[in-house]
Amino acid sequence: MKKVLDMIATIYSFIALICLLALIGILTVEIVSRYFFSSSIIWSQEFFSILICWITFLGFGRLVVDREDIMITFLVKKLDLFKRKIAGVVTSFLMLITSSILLFFSIQLTIKQWDKTTVIMNASTAWFYLPFVLLLGLIVLTSIYHITLSFKLGIDLLATEEGE
Repeated sequence: MKKVLDMIATIYSFIALICLLALIGILTVEIVSRYFFSSSIIWSQEFFSILICWITFLGFGRLVVDREDIMITFLVKKLDLFKRKIAGVVTSFLMLITSSILLFFSIQLTIKQWDKTTVIMNASTAWFYLPFVLLLGLIVLTSIYHITLSFKLGIDLLATEEGE
């Protein structure tokens, strides 16, 4: 399952990179056209907002899979190995529950927004919410993987990450 998660995270990172390059390219054209021709690309601000959502949420997918997101570990490090394992399982369960609830409601929100459009581009406003749904799906899968790994192998994920 780790290979699948890595593959999904790599695809997300690639899409985020493409969005970043598109943002830079269109922003460059926007700046040049404003400076030299005193005209603007009318739809650029809405498109930039959509691109920033995609860059942010899909870019964060790699951090989640690699477990490089923000963690506060100073309390957990003081626990013995068994209590660390329990804490790891509990936090993975909490992450699974929270992200599953958020995924459910964000899917509903995205579906409701599909028929609504932006003012200038007439693009569906669901494009703002879709990357969040994709990220939450990856977080749910990653949480399930960490829970099954903890029970199956009996390892301490936190200790393994820090090379103990």
